Amino acid sequence: MSHQQEIWHGCRSEYGPLELRVEPTASSNGFKIYVEDLRLEAAMVCEQMVHGELESAQDSVALRAHEYLSRDGEVPIEKTKWRCS
Repeated sequence: MSHQQEIWHGCRSEYGPLELRVEPTASSNGFKIYVEDLRLEAAMVCEQMVHGELESAQDSVALRAHEYLSRDGEVPIEKTKWRCS
């Protein structure tokens, strides 16, 4: 089953003060990942194209969020809860 059949619009998760998103692309096994810090005026802090399965895209965006929070000395959370549609 392709990821377009599994998710049509994407997945979202809160990660502490951040919002994580994974959106499918037209390419096979392609996803666009986003990390947004809603505390900032320019909220987008990471936007990247990744290839692989949905779970690896979710892991990748969570890792980016973890790294972002760690750089600023904030404590990252352990687990994300995804909502997909």
